Amino acid sequence: MQWADRVLAVSSTYKTEGLSTEYGAAQALGPPSILPQGGATPAAWQPAAGAEASIRVGFARPEAARQLVVCINSGAGGLARVYWYGPDSTEHLAFTNPMPQAASGQVFNIPLKAPYPAVSAVRVVVTPARVRVPVQVDAIGLSTATEPFVARVNVAPDALLISEAKKTNLGAGINSSSRELNPVISPDGRTLYFTRWGHPQNTGEAVVEQDFGQRLKPQDIWRSELTDRVWKQAVNLGPPLNNADHNALCSISADGKTALLLNQYLPGGGMAAGVSISHRTPTGWSFPEPVKIRNLNMLLGKFGNFTEYALSADRQFLLMAISRADSRGHRDLYVSFPEKDGSWSEPRNLGPDVNTALEEGSPFLAADGRTLYFSTEGFPGYGNKDIFMARRLDDSWQRWSRPENLGPAINTPGWDGYFTIEASGHQAYLSSDIEGKGNEDIFRVNINPSIRPQPVAIISGKVTDGESQKPIPAQVFAEVLVGKKEVIKTEYDPETGEYKVVLPMQKSYLMSASKDGYVSRTFEIDLRKENEYREIRQDLSLSPLRPGVRLPLTNIFFPQGDAGLLPESAPELGQLVRIMRENPRLSIRLEGHTDNRGDYQANVKLSEMRVNSVKNYLVSNGIASARVKALGFGPARPVAPNASEEDRRKNRRVELIVLSN
Repeated sequence: MQWADRVLAVSSTYKTEGLSTEYGAAQALGPPSILPQGGATPAAWQPAAGAEASIRVGFARPEAARQLVVCINSGAGGLARVYWYGPDSTEHLAFTNPMPQAASGQVFNIPLKAPYPAVSAVRVVVTPARVRVPVQVDAIGLSTATEPFVARVNVAPDALLISEAKKTNLGAGINSSSRELNPVISPDGRTLYFTRWGHPQNTGEAVVEQDFGQRLKPQDIWRSELTDRVWKQAVNLGPPLNNADHNALCSISADGKTALLLNQYLPGGGMAAGVSISHRTPTGWSFPEPVKIRNLNMLLGKFGNFTEYALSADRQFLLMAISRADSRGHRDLYVSFPEKDGSWSEPRNLGPDVNTALEEGSPFLAADGRTLYFSTEGFPGYGNKDIFMARRLDDSWQRWSRPENLGPAINTPGWDGYFTIEASGHQAYLSSDIEGKGNEDIFRVNINPSIRPQPVAIISGKVTDGESQKPIPAQVFAEVLVGKKEVIKTEYDPETGEYKVVLPMQKSYLMSASKDGYVSRTFEIDLRKENEYREIRQDLSLSPLRPGVRLPLTNIFFPQGDAGLLPESAPELGQLVRIMRENPRLSIRLEGHTDNRGDYQANVKLSEMRVNSVKNYLVSNGIASARVKALGFGPARPVAPNASEEDRRKNRRVELIVLSN
């Protein structure tokens, strides 16, 4: 199949007060948006009412087509004629519709006669007055196959294996006769946050909800812990996260200490549109502070006031489902990036690969930072809103793989949304209104391999004073050693437990901690050959910047027998530059050491050249030469026997000694 990729001419378009893309001619391009389900939709071309209308579309390459394919999702009887054009632009009649009474959707496979012509354009003529329902064209294509085209849901390859998916209701600890929505699972899969609507233990007063005609208490945030494979009875998080208004948690950080919350909490009570952030302290959650997003410019009221947000596991990307002037549908998916002043950049539309003329919502970016799950009606599915997956193809955030439906094991004929997946990638959680204990319930489902995100690792541990061995608060950094500079940051607070960071596989990272007056010992976390989810324990140590303190710089690398610095040394060197800048009175000595293989004097010379390479790097980055001394000792001061390669590696090192501060 080759689907039309551009509109050459259109006689008319149905006008609404909605967005300009709705019902537009461009909605007839690309593969079907609604078939095989069928039915009227803004994601198809609909002409103005009247006697006759037409649309002419072109193709990326002329093709010797055996069939023309016209997908009518509503009012199939309104299709009147179909024409094709060759390279000479001559018009040829291919089809006249003899069935004007058909009102439902239909795929028209129109055979062409041999020798098969090189078709470059197709014109479709419709007569809206023929039928009593809207006439809409979903897609127009060329087929080189002999068998008819059949519209199908674009399902991930193994997503049809329903028996393996095992969709399970989470039971009475989580679900009730109220509405359970918006599950948010912690990356380690042990804590579940969710929203309850109408529960008698919720905070606010019951009001009549127009959408349901019932008196319901506003939404509150609840939490449950997984113990011995059973979800314990959920508890209401209480104030300040829950107040008299609607409350919902959008995302939770890997360490469970930072919560992203829907809406802005006003100091005097009440809410405003937007998103807030709260931090868990020894005495409870802090009062939510507003998150500043530059030029947010949401179109509230015009398309409803529903907004949704999701923060990536590394806190580098803020996903949102909102309406703006550049939206293709009532709500589109956008991304923002952190700014230096603590705010977030202006939202960037994720583009036409994922956004449609219909509504997109409940975005969730997996821990790998590339796999996006979201709900929409804008692609063929099984119900009135299905969950799809797409993978980001580059850093533009505009190019995505073709969205794949997660299949009938996850999507139902009803409403499905709020898909969240733990870092292991094996289990996910979602809300659905089918087979629930009340209204919407929360379900767990096993994830088939084709719809899993790329594997990640969770790194956790404590930060201690290298002398006292007592835990101390600090910032924790994981920096990519080779390739594009990426830094993932989190906080360690002894009062609230361990630090946790989520790291994508296929990279090597430098782990370190930072605190004023201290220097960190660094550790390499090498995940380049890892292909399965892992949990890794790595405690970090900080040494006070006092004269005499000695610290190995274990992640400065040189080629064999050479003094040139390798690129993967940059994170360690960058940390050293930062420490020197933050402590302007600090002076250090760098000592170079080798193993005992080779000529003694040559090794001494090599060690001198290497520490001078490190010194030159510091000087070239603004550190005064007088603050850095460099000495090379060759093999004279081993820290391990030279009997094995592992021990010889320990002896090949650069050490930092604090002289004054």
